[in-house]
Amino acid sequence: MPSRMVRRLQSSIPPNSIRWDFCNIVEADPQRRLRLNISHDKLETLHPADLADIVEELSPADREAIIGTIDSEVAAEALSEIDPKMQAAILENLEPEVAADIVDEMAPDQAADALGELEDETSAEILEEMEIEPVSEVKELLEYDEDTAGGMMNTEAIVLTGDTTLAEAMQQLRKHEDLLENTHVLFLSDASGRVTAQVPLARLFLADGSTQLKELTSERLISTKPGETQKRVTELFDKYNLLALPVLEDDGSLAGVITADDVISVLRKK
Repeated sequence: MPSRMVRRLQSSIPPNSIRWDFCNIVEADPQRRLRLNISHDKLETLHPADLADIVEELSPADREAIIGTIDSEVAAEALSEIDPKMQAAILENLEPEVAADIVDEMAPDQAADALGELEDETSAEILEEMEIEPVSEVKELLEYDEDTAGGMMNTEAIVLTGDTTLAEAMQQLRKHEDLLENTHVLFLSDASGRVTAQVPLARLFLADGSTQLKELTSERLISTKPGETQKRVTELFDKYNLLALPVLEDDGSLAGVITADDVISVLRKK
């Protein structure tokens, strides 16, 4: 095509560029590959979703270099925002102990999703390097089909008895500070461990310390079973405007809990 016509066509395409002073050489090689000239310390201050966007635009080798060298908790949060297939590609090319440190920091359901995309041998190597407590939960979740409530749920939840006072409940919440970000309700159980009710966290601000949790329960408990389909789970969230849905075993004990962000993740994939 004539150069004038090419320039005319190009004029309608907005430029999308990065200034040279923000770039640097990854390493001295014939290809002279480039990377963002931002230290890992600065990368670790980014929102995990923004860091995930950057990682997804890099070459496979550079993705692994960043995820494998930044703080494992930050890496876990960023990895959770990345497509599962890309997660698997990154994890399988890291040293097993490095990958295990990252997966250790992920929520059990997210860790199970990531490991479920790996070859069995690679997954087993990472599980072997993980800490004892999270690995048992992750192995349990790996047994469920990903298209079921069991495959969507997280095993991390707070269960208390109905006669627990508000003051005692607050002490328990302080002990589980790491769960608070994704905790919307407290589940109540009877003496046999069967979940019978739930208390929205917001209601804890409406009573004094001597109030028993059973006096703060919400309306009828909506629950599901581990084998329920994803479609039915999303229908329950929509119908009852849920923030959290308990998944109960046949004996009524808590198997796990599905939160609204788990449902959003499923819908995004579709």
